[in-house]
Amino acid sequence: MSDPLLADLNSPQREAVLHGEGPLLVLAGAGSGKTRVITRRVAHLVSRRSVAPWRVLAVTFTNKAAGEMRDRLSTLLGPEAVDLVVSTFHSSAAMVLRREAEAAGLSRSFVIYDEGDQMQLVRRAIRESGVDPSAVNARDVLWRIDVEKNAGRTPDQVRVPPHQSRLAQTVAVYRKYQQLLRAANAVDFGDLLLLLVELFRRDEATREKYRRRFEHVLVDEFQDTNAVQYELLKLLAPPGANLVVVGDDDQSIYRWRGAEVGNILGFRDQYPTAKVVTLEQNYRSDQTILDAAHAVISRNERRMPKKLWTARPRGELLDLLISRDERGEAQEVARRIQDLRREGIADYHGVAVFYRTNAQSRVLEEALRLARIPYAVVSGRSFYERAEVKDACAYLRLMVNPRSDADLLRVINTPPRGIGDTTVERLTDYSAAQGVSAYEAIADPERIESLGKAAVRRLKSFRELVDQLCETGRMANDAAGAVERMLLASGMVEAYQIEGTPEATGRAENLRELQGAASEFDLQFAAQPKSKESLSPELPPLQAFLERISLLGEADGEVGEGKVSLMTLHAAKGLEFDMVFITGMEDGVFPHARALDSSAGAEEMAEERRLCYVGFTRARRRLFLSLAQGRALYGELKFNPPSRFLSEVPRELFGFEEEALVQRQVLAVPPRVRRRAEEGEGPVIDRSYDQRTDFDGEAEGARGIRVRHSQFGMGVVVQVDGRGPNAKLTVEFESVGPKRVLARFLEPL
Repeated sequence: MSDPLLADLNSPQREAVLHGEGPLLVLAGAGSGKTRVITRRVAHLVSRRSVAPWRVLAVTFTNKAAGEMRDRLSTLLGPEAVDLVVSTFHSSAAMVLRREAEAAGLSRSFVIYDEGDQMQLVRRAIRESGVDPSAVNARDVLWRIDVEKNAGRTPDQVRVPPHQSRLAQTVAVYRKYQQLLRAANAVDFGDLLLLLVELFRRDEATREKYRRRFEHVLVDEFQDTNAVQYELLKLLAPPGANLVVVGDDDQSIYRWRGAEVGNILGFRDQYPTAKVVTLEQNYRSDQTILDAAHAVISRNERRMPKKLWTARPRGELLDLLISRDERGEAQEVARRIQDLRREGIADYHGVAVFYRTNAQSRVLEEALRLARIPYAVVSGRSFYERAEVKDACAYLRLMVNPRSDADLLRVINTPPRGIGDTTVERLTDYSAAQGVSAYEAIADPERIESLGKAAVRRLKSFRELVDQLCETGRMANDAAGAVERMLLASGMVEAYQIEGTPEATGRAENLRELQGAASEFDLQFAAQPKSKESLSPELPPLQAFLERISLLGEADGEVGEGKVSLMTLHAAKGLEFDMVFITGMEDGVFPHARALDSSAGAEEMAEERRLCYVGFTRARRRLFLSLAQGRALYGELKFNPPSRFLSEVPRELFGFEEEALVQRQVLAVPPRVRRRAEEGEGPVIDRSYDQRTDFDGEAEGARGIRVRHSQFGMGVVVQVDGRGPNAKLTVEFESVGPKRVLARFLEPL
């Protein structure tokens, strides 16, 4: 009788699931069923090979993906799934650090700082490290600290070449920043991994304990691992161990945040005995879409050979949308979506619009609103990024860890209680000089020089509030109750209600929504099965709720139900839609201008091509590629040539031949672009330039040109002041008479 765990698997999937001992690399192309392979392998290990579930660790990159794996495993294994560790890299690292906190230099009540907290702490580290604040940019310093942590380097391990004063200053700030984190009993996201790597490096007993604990380690989206994540895996599962990594080098698109495609490309170098299984059958897209994606990605020289195929029909041809400018593009996208909806081909929730940069979304949103098309911009932590919610979370973290200076200083005057910037500056200077936390410093504020009696009284009152909240936190039996008592004691909701403006009312409602989120968490927390083998230490509900919030990632945003989804191409990874529109298909937009710069390395363009591959393979049935002849972006009007990725897609996939395209005169682009096409560099040969101009010629040459304005209609240019898209033109309009208009808002006829 056939095994139900294997019955619906194809041959390579079955081979991966049944793999025996030792390392395994599963090259899983887009839509090839990698989650099915991982979950079936875990289920097979537990139910067929009698591996204890707590001996299995499965890690991925988003809470959403981890949740999906847990749900599938619960269906496959029932109660035994409770003992599995299935989580993100950062969540699993946090679990271990909670258990091994003392060895890592922490206490179990440590808090996890988000980017806002980190920025505040970096600014303080700049001041206290003696670095001139005018000589460095706090955001740049924080970015460099993150780079070093992703590379697995502590401040002492960063090499500073001679005459690199800027890097030396950054390292000094990095060192002070780490000291401030430890003093606050806090970590940032990078620390969750780096501290664990450091612990495993220096503590053989702890390292061996977790090697014995996890006999089988499985990693999803392995192509997205950075240096410190890979180092952690190698420490936990050295060469020869049962390490299964699943990924696709063609979908490695996060180099900007430290991901190393070389990790998957060089896996066999680190694990020489690894078996390789390639999954090429796609279960998502029509063959036309797969052929287009392969035509683009196959141009990358540094990749592992594979080509996706599907048993589904070839499907619809690709659609190429060409508009005069970005507004026309947005309007055309909206019109096509309406047509798809009207014809019953697609529901709104099955449609997605992708763009390369967030700046492109504005005109798309405007067009969808005007067309009355419901949409949602897919993002990760928008609710928890709101100022009032971050304030409330800072109070909640103080309830479990009053030593957290970032949290204390955030709310020391929220709501306003008369503690001004001068008082705060004197407080932080004193706490730094004494080597104590701000919370400890305000226990006896009379010791702080130059503080008036009123400031001392207010600091004492605030300390009493924090002490009251800490006591509430210790006594709380649920997260929702703790949130409710915090909101009452802090006076936040009351302050917004007194203010009474619509904005303040909305902020108060958001705080109540936070309480609702805590109530929902309490229900899940209570219903969660408990296991004596669980890796996660027993945390009080409030602390567990705060950890859940802290570990939310950008990729955990929900796609709007009944709405068109708008998102960047980076945010699209892992999702799929019936209909996909990719906008901005022009060189300089997509691929991004950085990849076209003469100083850019080959990997810049290779990653742009991988991003294009990811965008194409999100589509199940229809793929629309859109470009604009002229685009105003970042305040500048440009006429970029069509994206080179379009020229890499065979013309027959669009349903036209080159000559037919020329005869139809589809593209009107500036002469320099037409010359590129005629020289074989562009994707199409177009009709002659039809006098569309950015008015960069002589004023005399621009006079007399007939133009159209979206609001004023037809007119004739009678005077030109200046050059380029920001030239000021006087136009005699047929409907409203003479008007002064910027050149970029006019369409020559």
